[in-house]
Amino acid sequence: MRGDWRRAGHDHQRYVRGAAMIPRWVPLAAISVALFAAAAFGWWLGQPNPVQETAAPEVRQADGSVVLERRPNAAAKPKQRIPRKAKVERVAQVTVQPAAIAEPGKPCPPVTVDLSLIREPDGMRRVLASSPDGQVVGGLDVPVETAAPPAEPKRWAAGLSWSPSAQTPGVWIERDVPVFKWVVRMGAEVNQTRVATYATGVETRLRVGLAF
Repeated sequence: MRGDWRRAGHDHQRYVRGAAMIPRWVPLAAISVALFAAAAFGWWLGQPNPVQETAAPEVRQADGSVVLERRPNAAAKPKQRIPRKAKVERVAQVTVQPAAIAEPGKPCPPVTVDLSLIREPDGMRRVLASSPDGQVVGGLDVPVETAAPPAEPKRWAAGLSWSPSAQTPGVWIERDVPVFKWVVRMGAEVNQTRVATYATGVETRLRVGLAF
């Protein structure tokens, strides 16, 4: 009878030990899925919200300037010849009543100016100007928002890590290093590892990859 109880106890321990063991690929698969989900979520958050412009009325301001009427039209054609591979972004038309007087009691006729905003293959924008009432003798296009140099990218990163399976913490640090046209991400991490149920050690890893 005692042998049966011992055999049953050993069988129970073997069953419990076997049921508690987790294959090594399960945590790796869970980490991979979590990293992929985090990357996809970050990409989704970084996408700009699409802007659908709608019609808006003309507004005359106190200084005499005019906020032009906005009338979206995907089929609008520019009045100027568009450079090769350039994309038309906006078409505008302004009519000006000159303040000068040609003869006493006879003001100069209104002058119309056609403007087109285009995007060149390199991503930069240009303004085209023409007039059916005369020759454009000069003009100036002054970029404002994109004139300032871009902010210096942040190349350092550091943080904490946690292993859900082993329940151990870690720390890591990374830096992006430009190499020719690539950005190489180099880093190091120090993790606490569990070598037994109540015993832990320290593991150090170096890592290198490409940022994209």
